Amino acid sequence: MKFKFNIQGSLFIFLFIFCLSKLSASKLENGFKALSIYDYFKAKKLFAANFKSKNDPYSSYGMAVIYSRNDNPFFNLDSASKYISLSYNLFFIKNQSKVFFQFKIDGVHILQLVDSVAAKGFEKLKKEISINKCNSFLKQNYLANKNLLNEVVYLRDELEYNETVNYNDSRQTKEFVITHPQSAFVQEALLLIDRQIFDESTKDNTDRAYISFIKINPKNILLNSAYEKLFSIYKQNSDVAGLKTFVSNYPKAPQNLEAWKLLFALTVKSFSNSELEKFLEENPNFPLKNSILKELELNNLVLYPYQKEDLFGFVDASAKIIIQPVFDAVSGFSEGLSVVSRNDSVFFINKEDTNPFDQYFVDAYSFNNGIAPVKYGKQWSFINRQGQIISQVYDEINEISDNFYTVKLNGKFGALNNFGQVILEPKFEELGDFKNGFAYYRSENKSGFVSKEGYVHKPEFDWLSDFSTDKIAIVKIGNSYGLINAGGKIILDTKYDQVIKANNGIYIVVLNNLYGFYNSYGCFLSAVAYDFAKEKPADFYTNGQVFKLVKKNQQALMDVNGRTSIDFGVYDEINFASNGLIRVKNKNKYGFVDRKLNLVIPYKYSKASDFKDSCALVQLKDKFFLINLKGKEIYSSIAEIQKISPHYYLVHNESELLVNFKGELVFSDISNIQPINSKILLITLNNGSIKLLHD
Repeated sequence: MKFKFNIQGSLFIFLFIFCLSKLSASKLENGFKALSIYDYFKAKKLFAANFKSKNDPYSSYGMAVIYSRNDNPFFNLDSASKYISLSYNLFFIKNQSKVFFQFKIDGVHILQLVDSVAAKGFEKLKKEISINKCNSFLKQNYLANKNLLNEVVYLRDELEYNETVNYNDSRQTKEFVITHPQSAFVQEALLLIDRQIFDESTKDNTDRAYISFIKINPKNILLNSAYEKLFSIYKQNSDVAGLKTFVSNYPKAPQNLEAWKLLFALTVKSFSNSELEKFLEENPNFPLKNSILKELELNNLVLYPYQKEDLFGFVDASAKIIIQPVFDAVSGFSEGLSVVSRNDSVFFINKEDTNPFDQYFVDAYSFNNGIAPVKYGKQWSFINRQGQIISQVYDEINEISDNFYTVKLNGKFGALNNFGQVILEPKFEELGDFKNGFAYYRSENKSGFVSKEGYVHKPEFDWLSDFSTDKIAIVKIGNSYGLINAGGKIILDTKYDQVIKANNGIYIVVLNNLYGFYNSYGCFLSAVAYDFAKEKPADFYTNGQVFKLVKKNQQALMDVNGRTSIDFGVYDEINFASNGLIRVKNKNKYGFVDRKLNLVIPYKYSKASDFKDSCALVQLKDKFFLINLKGKEIYSSIAEIQKISPHYYLVHNESELLVNFKGELVFSDISNIQPINSKILLITLNNGSIKLLHD
């Protein structure tokens, strides 16, 4: 009787399990049938009931499909990630593939849905990205393909690293390196640590601070900067004792040779035998015993580039030719050497017209801090003052700008400081020259920017100008322009047709062919309501202090407080005050008024320039004049007069003449005038003589 009962009980349990299995299979089939006809409510109800009674990979797969689709009210990517992960883990317990209608559920299809859900989640993440959301994504989508996970890790690390950069503390940056040993930003962080330690250790800017830094941080990348700062302190103070310590303790410093030279110059005054012997006795390690005297002598020799026809040479301060004009191009002397080219070869010469390295290059730039970029064949390197290669090879090295070199290596761009040390690893598709502490870069057809401190702002602009001295840049998004600050924050909405940089932190904003004025403090100085002419330069509209308003071909002037100083209709044309006078036009003739609008110089000139250095150029009929502030015509000519320096003017006769600001003839019979700088003119006369004129 007992045996009979056991048989009956077992049979009942078997039949119960069989029926339950059939019922579960029926629920799954009905669920996927409903899903196939987009009946999401019924499908979700059936899958949820089946999953509750029996955790299985198939109903959790169905739930993941529902939650992953955005055509139903249950769309939720977090839930989709949860259920597809459950499906994956449950499936590999049984490892049994099944097909319900068009839905095949196996390892391959589960992982395909994993990647689909993760891809949708990634697009959502990019729109509202944060560190916490990145970590949540990585936790929920751990089964997604490695490339996508690596990209999210990169974005998360980038956010954390930029926070670290903004915090700007070496301890915080070290914590980032310790907690992110595999991050793509580790190398940048290590460079940042060195920079931060340097800044923190030397904030007092004293010789003791730099000496301590050098002692404690001998492998820091800014060791050379510490040498430079320490040397600058000794140099500025003419500290002989400090220089002796410097040359003795830091023989590998890039400034060691220059420190020796300065020590020599400060110690040796008369160049007598006794004085020289005493110096060498006190400084037996003097490295340039033989050549230093000659080099110091040459350092005192000032040479200026001189052009004769198409060739270049050099003259001294007395206009005597020291190096004959035989070169196709020359640079000014820097650290005692000039870069010259002749017959498609580029090389260096000293002030004795000698090639000190006996080497020839494809291209080269001037020496700075004892190093110079040179190009051999198709590759660039840095050389020292002995002509030795001291750096790795680069695809490109751009000329130094704002104390930084932009370099290209393996198709990517980075930046070096003025000692040739890496500040930004080569990782950018394009990197501009540094200006005012910033440079733009390009990535995937978008522009971002980097700072000299290592901050990298994400590429979110279609175009980006150079940063101004006010740390402001013009940006373009789509077809509209605005302004950002050094933190990348938009301070003028990108909704204008054009934004133009003017002087003194002023910007001209243009919308629908109307313009107004905006300043670097984030304020509009006028309405955007005046007629814009795109052919006019920025200085037509403002000099940075006064603002020209144009409406219906009439002009007015406004000050920075919005007060109209000259109203519309008073003059045909108004210009900005210069030397106390305002150039105005009335009835097609130019004259000059003072700031109270009293007429000082009558309306009679067909052409006129603003006063500069107390003189103005004017034209009356077919004659040209130089006039002073009282309107006196101090020089006249039938040939055009051109201002070429603050106090000198060139008269374009058959034989050119040079007159000064008093109207006095300085030189006649001029064949060529070459401005050396803003204060020196190199003049060649028709008889071949050369003159140097200091303004």
